[in-house]
Order: sequence, then structure tokens, then C-alpha cells
Amino acid sequence: ANKNSYDDMRAKIRARASEMGVEKSVATVEAIKAATNRAQAGESAKENQVDLSKFGADFLDSEEDELTDEQKKEIDPVSQASLIDQVMNEVKNTRFPTTVATLKQASLMVTIFLVTAGLILKVDEVLRIQITDWGFIPRPNDIGDYSDLALPEGFTELMNDADLEKLN
Repeated sequence: ANKNSYDDMRAKIRARASEMGVEKSVATVEAIKAATNRAQAGESAKENQVDLSKFGADFLDSEEDELTDEQKKEIDPVSQASLIDQVMNEVKNTRFPTTVATLKQASLMVTIFLVTAGLILKVDEVLRIQITDWGFIPRPNDIGDYSDLALPEGFTELMNDADLEKLN
């Protein structure tokens, strides 16, 4: 089906091009070959080989180049329809997912979430155990023994009796 529609489109394009008098450009092919030969020979283009002054002279906006309403309708019938018809056409051609497909997708997402969360938590646990074994951070139940620390001289000079009792 696609091959036939592509063949039909090609035929329409060729017919439209022949109506407009558009032909394949031999000058462009020759200019490309000449530029390739110059580049391979190490020469630079000293002047522009293609006369660009005439380019676009035939493509100025004119009413005969515009598509007629019939041609527009033939090319894209949906765009010529009313907004409501366009919406209806879009809804009619939209394929909505089935309930089973939606449930499969949702279960896949939940599975991926659970596996990823479990993996992250397990890696976190392994790293925490390893880092505490290396002594970088204390274990949660470790109580620091600071009895051998001595306060610097004059630390308690400005403290009252209540503050001193809190230190002991």
C-alpha cells in the first residue's frame, strides 16, 4: 500500500514540475564536477563559475505559482476541513492503549522502581558498613571517650558554678 502511495506522490510531483516547467539542472551537475576536479587538483575557485544572478528570477511570487483551492484540497483534505472535523479525524485515527497494555506498562514501571530502590539501599548499606570498618565514621552505638582531654588554661574563668557542674 505504501509503495503505491509513494508512486502516486512521485507521479503528482513530476506532473506538477512539468506544469511549472521545472527541469533537472545540467549546469549544477557540471559545476559540481568542475569544483570537485579543482579541489582534487589543489586549485581554488578564483571566481564564481555559476551565474547566480538569474537564480530565483523565475521563482518570484506570482499568482500562477500559487496552489488553487482544489489543489490544496487534493494535497491535504484534512486542513481544509472545519476545526471540529479536524479534531474528529485526529481522534478517529488515534490508537489509544488498551487496559492490558496500560497495566503492563505500569507494572514494568513499578518493578523498575522497586529494583532500583532496593539496589540503591543495598549499596548504601554495604558502603556504610565498609566505611565504618575503616574508621572514617563512628558506629552508631560508639560512645566517644573524652576523659583524657584537658581543657585549655583559662577555659573556666568566666563560668559560674552551674556551668562548672555541667562540665563534670
